[in-house]
Amino acid sequence: MPYNTTATLNEHLAQRVGGSALIEMYVLNASLTGYDYIYYANYNQDIYGYELNASGNLTATEILYTGFPISRDNITSDTTGEVAELQIGIPNVDRAMESIIQSYDYLRGRSINLIFAFANNLPSGATANHIGTEPDKNAVVTEKLYIDNATSNQNNVVFSCKPKFVIKDIILPSRRYTVKCSWEYLSDECDPYSLIDSITYPTCSKTLDECRKRGNSGRFGGFTAIPRKGVYIV
Repeated sequence: MPYNTTATLNEHLAQRVGGSALIEMYVLNASLTGYDYIYYANYNQDIYGYELNASGNLTATEILYTGFPISRDNITSDTTGEVAELQIGIPNVDRAMESIIQSYDYLRGRSINLIFAFANNLPSGATANHIGTEPDKNAVVTEKLYIDNATSNQNNVVFSCKPKFVIKDIILPSRRYTVKCSWEYLSDECDPYSLIDSITYPTCSKTLDECRKRGNSGRFGGFTAIPRKGVYIV
């Protein structure tokens, strides 16, 4: 049965139900082929939640979720019950989140698990980060989406997320276009025939001029025609 929570859910999130608040948590998988989980909670402090295993299922093992004021669209679904496109915003404090998305090709195609749990059903313990009183991982509701694209500014990183069937046929780009060379220095892409004198040139700043000094401009992996004052994505 399709559902549309609209603004009603946002009101319920701030309410106490049976003496326990409803907590939203997000688990981002930075890996395309395996698992490299990053844990966040829409909470005013770090809290313990449940860890995901390699298959993406919740386990009884506790793990610390980083507390952030996370925003998202209202959750809606289509006639098949699938969650529609959803935008999730995470603060870009000190550009930390932007650094993460740039390190992982803007996380396109990666999964993100939305987790809803009452505070009392989270792991219990003696620390201030344990807010649970009656731990029960089976009382947790999860929804899995996939990141279609990400945008960022000095304040936030916003992920546009969709169900898997919407993006599964999209061809992911094989590389990014940058002014500087994107190849790892002395790698097979950079120097497949080992012609560079690595003793004379042990490092490289990845500019075209540096490539020319090494007589290797034909393998330069950057795009010098890209405007320096803006980024154009084709």
